[in-house]
Amino acid sequence: MSLKLVVVWIIGALFLAGGTWILANLEFPKIGVSETQFTIAIVIAIVLYLLGGLSWISVSVATRSG
Repeated sequence: MSLKLVVVWIIGALFLAGGTWILANLEFPKIGVSETQFTIAIVIAIVLYLLGGLSWISVSVATRSG
């Protein structure tokens, strides 16, 4: 496996860790957090999960074909 694939694999893991960190720290009734901010945080976490999955799928396809 090349260094580029390893870097993309690690970046995917960081995306997943970031999404998990955001979701783990969300509390809606917290003071100073509006419903809109809460929704935006959930959307960002979902996008991070999708980017992490896309990174891992890309590495999987690249190692399978190469």
